[in-house]
Amino acid sequence: MRRGILLVVFSVLGFSPLYHLNASQEGTAVEMKVKRVMLDPSTKTPTAVVILESVKEKRLIPIWIGSEEANSIVLELENVAIPRPNTHDLIRNILQGLGAALQSITITDLRNNIYYASITLKLKGQEFQVDSRPSDAIAVALRMKAPIYASSQVLAKAKQLPSSERGREGARKILGIHLQDLTSELASLFDLQAKKGVLVADVELGSTASQAGIQRGDIILKVNDRPITKVGELEAFFEGVKKPAQVKMELLRKGKTATVVLDLPS
Repeated sequence: MRRGILLVVFSVLGFSPLYHLNASQEGTAVEMKVKRVMLDPSTKTPTAVVILESVKEKRLIPIWIGSEEANSIVLELENVAIPRPNTHDLIRNILQGLGAALQSITITDLRNNIYYASITLKLKGQEFQVDSRPSDAIAVALRMKAPIYASSQVLAKAKQLPSSERGREGARKILGIHLQDLTSELASLFDLQAKKGVLVADVELGSTASQAGIQRGDIILKVNDRPITKVGELEAFFEGVKKPAQVKMELLRKGKTATVVLDLPS
């Protein structure tokens, strides 16, 4: 009965029908984590990109996704509670209500510039797979604390990062933060209150920024009372700072301003 209910639920939600998982279908897979979600300004209509990083070798897989899925992933990454469940919250609630466990999700293939994924479920001792878009699978996996994998063939065929992401290494090396210009499109995509500033897309553990309390999702507004609107302005500021030094940074965090102080080593 519960298997039949799951079949109906996933058909209604747009997933492919359930089918039993055969051992021969499992390939070599690498564990991944969601590193960040960013906007790709190189496209005519800026689109969102979720970047996966392999846990051991730090290899990256950028996957271009829709704005709704990007917003859903960001909400879960930032632990933002919403008043009503969205589609991925609904899927989690249904699975938990039926007693089905989400074992893992896998990015299985890349064909004709399209990524494919599958969700592995366990119900009453049996494992099943459900075909899914990677963005939906990732959003559900984050909500159910399930591991994310990518097949070896996906890693071999993965696209390159957007050019804007490859070209910004300066500020990351100084602070250990991954940055992106806060455009009006990005603010709208992620429903951000600020319209100007620099978005912190990710913070490396143990870095200067992490020790100062900077968090993913923060928006940098000022450095030493100097307004910052572009990543280039922030890079130029830190390139000109004589070290060692203390730097005050004003942030917008979940609608409220905050101030952190960074100790820059020599």
